[in-house]
Amino acid sequence: MLPYFPFGQQFNDKMGTHPLLENQCLIEVDEQYTNQLTLKRQLLTEIPDYYFQALPGYEPAQWEALGLVLETMARFTPDSFSLRQQGNHWRWQNNLLNEETTFTVGDSQTLPFAPLDWIGRQVQEDLILLSGDNSQLVAGQLCFGNDWSLDEKLGLPFWQIHAPIVPIVEPMLRAAQQFMERLPAGRPVWRLNWSVKISDQLDMTSRNKQDLEQFLHDRLPGLTPETIGNQLYIRIERQTLTRLPQSGAILFGIRTYQNLLAHEASDPKRANRMAQVFSTTPPRCLPTKI
Repeated sequence: MLPYFPFGQQFNDKMGTHPLLENQCLIEVDEQYTNQLTLKRQLLTEIPDYYFQALPGYEPAQWEALGLVLETMARFTPDSFSLRQQGNHWRWQNNLLNEETTFTVGDSQTLPFAPLDWIGRQVQEDLILLSGDNSQLVAGQLCFGNDWSLDEKLGLPFWQIHAPIVPIVEPMLRAAQQFMERLPAGRPVWRLNWSVKISDQLDMTSRNKQDLEQFLHDRLPGLTPETIGNQLYIRIERQTLTRLPQSGAILFGIRTYQNLLAHEASDPKRANRMAQVFSTTPPRCLPTKI
């Protein structure tokens, strides 16, 4: 079953943020770690400039994000990861991948990739950096994006990132913009997002749009009330927002979880809640494709 289940009694268009408590980890590691990291690195090897992009001038924020993620992982999962710090000289041990990396903080020549790109290769989350009063997307590693890509969004402010905006969710996006402007350092938050998909393919970035639409077209005749549960997937995003104290940038983490609709519906309570949410979702918020 999905570790998170963002279905209440009816459709909810609120942002739905929660404080990230001290015992809740910013970065989540599970049994899919090795498989998902292998896939990430494969994608980054095939088309590195598509899955990682950064505007110039934001390298300090990248280093700050790297430090936060490494320190968090070492603190919460010490059996899997360790970090030794001697001033700016750090040594990172990843026991799950059997890797050791030494580098000097602030010196990009000591890493094989840009700081955000390198740390993204250590985690299952996609990592995005937003900066400035308009929360401009200034850097990101996005391998498992859901119907978008960095090619389309890099350099855009938060409001334009979500264009075109469905009118019914416009108030939520305005509230989200204001929320991020006021997000203080040291008080990270998290929220959940959900969608229904025809495939459990993790990489649903824009480059795969045509293939996924064709796959849906081919499968559509077989989507009946009797079979749909075993052909559609619930896709959950656990999104975290963390204000970095030195740069002031926001680290936006996106962790994707998926499961067959039928598996989730095998729990009567979950089935009932999904049915209530689906039946109360306004038509304008329903996807034009699955």
